[in-house]
Amino acid sequence: MLRFFSLIALALFALAGPAAAQALPQPGERQVEVSLHSSRAAVAPGETFTIVLRQNIREHWHTYWRNPGSSGEPTELTWTTPAGARAGEIQWPAPEAIPFVMLVNFGYEGEVLFPVELTAPVNAQPGQMLNFTADAYWLVCSDICIPEEAQLQLSLPVAAQGRDDPAWAPRVAAAV
Repeated sequence: MLRFFSLIALALFALAGPAAAQALPQPGERQVEVSLHSSRAAVAPGETFTIVLRQNIREHWHTYWRNPGSSGEPTELTWTTPAGARAGEIQWPAPEAIPFVMLVNFGYEGEVLFPVELTAPVNAQPGQMLNFTADAYWLVCSDICIPEEAQLQLSLPVAAQGRDDPAWAPRVAAAV
C-alpha cells in the first residue's frame, strides 16, 4: 500500500513540474513594453520640451520608483543627444505601495509615463532632424525579478516654431 501512495505522489510531482515551468517567462519574453513619445511634433532651436518614457507593464508585474523601498531597482535612462542638446533627469510620478511578503516596495503597475525634459540645440536649423537615443534599463518583478533593457530612439524635426503633437501633448502634460 505504501508503494502505491509513493507512486501516486511521484506521478503528481512529475505532472506539477512542467506546469510550474510554464508559469515562468520564456527567454526573450518581455514583461514591459517601452516606447518614447514627445509633447511636440516639431521643436524650435533652443526649445525645452518634454518627452515621456512609456512603460506598459504586464499584469501581475511591476517596476520601481526612484526609491524602491525594501528591494528593487529604479528605471534608468542614459541619453545620447545631438551636439548642443541636453537631457534632464526623470521626473518621477507618484508611486504606489507594492507589498511583498513582509516588505513594502514602491513602484508602478499597468501603464506609467516617466517625463524627461530635453532641450534642442540653439544652433539647430529648420528642416533638420534631431535624433535622441535613450538606453533604458529597469527591473520588473512578480514572484521573480527580471532585468530588462531597450535602446529607444525618437526623431523630431526642427521648425522655426515648435508645435504640439496632438496625440501626445495632453498625455505628456498630464504626466508632468
